[in-house]
Amino acid sequence: MKSVFVTVGSTSFDKLIEVTNDPSFYAALSWLGYTDLVVQFGRGATVPSPPSQASVNEVVNRLVGNTAIGCQTGGLQMLRLRAFRYKDSLDGEISSSSLVISHGGAATCLQALTPFGSRRLVVVVNDSLSGNHQEELAFTLARGGHAVVTSPGRLLSLLWNGMHDQSLYFNKNFPSDVKRFLGPSVSPEEAGFVGFHRGRPERLLSYLNRRLGI
Repeated sequence: MKSVFVTVGSTSFDKLIEVTNDPSFYAALSWLGYTDLVVQFGRGATVPSPPSQASVNEVVNRLVGNTAIGCQTGGLQMLRLRAFRYKDSLDGEISSSSLVISHGGAATCLQALTPFGSRRLVVVVNDSLSGNHQEELAFTLARGGHAVVTSPGRLLSLLWNGMHDQSLYFNKNFPSDVKRFLGPSVSPEEAGFVGFHRGRPERLLSYLNRRLGI
């Protein structure tokens, strides 16, 4: 599976969708080894739209020689984009992806993390909301090494620089090689992610309830 699924849930998260339209986002995911991008954008005003191949190539050429990312341009292909606002179920999109970039909804996190080893989870917190319970959940998952947490403004830095970006919040046991950290070439377990019991999502709910004091 070399697909990335971005989901914002039932509301809107235009800041995140704006990042997914950036040529740097497409370039980073292609460089990491992904081929497909699926975006669920809810009721947001910003609609997913692919950048031009020329703009993506410009980003890659500009980053060549950056020792922090070790970018190589050979064989870089444009991501295939599919986008929609809502579906009755996201099971198919999640199960066919190897990286989920989520707003942090509990149901999405549950699906993305089970069964363990199927995919990585990056939670992008909506820092424009006050009293955001999804942010609390996100940091709970990050403390356990189950997911990586970032913000819309730092997502591109995470995808290009990984562990080199010390302003992000994640378990420090992840590899420094960003392709091993976030790419599809190795399993989440090999990359240092901590999993739950395979096939038992109810244990995840119980775990989250304990960590959140519910």
